[in-house]
Amino acid sequence: MNNKNAIEFFNELAQTDIDISSPKLNKRNDFTSIDAEFILKYTDKNSKILDLAAGTGLCLNKYYNKVGLIFAVEKFKKFSDFIVKSPNVKIFNDDIQTFKTKEKFDTILMFGIMHYFNKEEAYSIYKKYKNFLTKDGKLLIKNQFGIKEDVTVDGYSKELKCNYYAQYRQIDKEINLLKELNYKNIEVFDIYPPEANRWDNTHFYAIKAEI
Repeated sequence: MNNKNAIEFFNELAQTDIDISSPKLNKRNDFTSIDAEFILKYTDKNSKILDLAAGTGLCLNKYYNKVGLIFAVEKFKKFSDFIVKSPNVKIFNDDIQTFKTKEKFDTILMFGIMHYFNKEEAYSIYKKYKNFLTKDGKLLIKNQFGIKEDVTVDGYSKELKCNYYAQYRQIDKEINLLKELNYKNIEVFDIYPPEANRWDNTHFYAIKAEI
C-alpha cells in the first residue's frame, strides 16, 4: 500500500457527480465541527494556517472566519471548488508531496489524510512540513490509528463497494515517527464521542506536536 493507490481512488471519486460531503466516505461520520473546535484551541484571529488536503472544505468552512490566513492545498479542483470563497483563503491545487512555498505557518493541519500514506511516506511528509512551521508553530494531526497494531486495508471494501487503500498505524508508532524527527511537546487527544469509533482495532485521535 502506498499513496499512489489512494490518489487513484480519489481521482476516480473526483470524476463522479460529487457534493461537499463526497470525500467524507462515511457521511454519517461527519465530526468536522469537532475538528474545527479543536483547531481553534491552537489558533487565533492572526494565525496563518496551512491546511493540507483540505478536500471540499467541510472543516475549513467552519473555522476560516476566525483566523488570519489559510493556504488550502487540495490536489483535486473538483473538491476545492466547494471551499468557501474568502479573501483570507488561498487555494492551491497541488499534491502535498510536491507543494512548495516560502511561507511559514503558525499551524499546519493534517486532518484525515495520514492513513493514505505508508510509514516511509509519512516520515517524509512530517520531515518536509517541519520546515514550514514558524518557531512556535504547531502541527495538528487527526486520524484513525491502530490501537494495538498497524491495520492495513489494501483491496476491495465491501462497505465502500470498491478498492480502498489505507494504513492505520499503531498510535505509539506514529508518535515515535514524530519523535525521530525531533518534534517536541507531543500530546494525544481523544476528541471524538464513542460512536465515532466504529471498529475495535482502530480509534480516532488528534495529535499536537511542536518544533
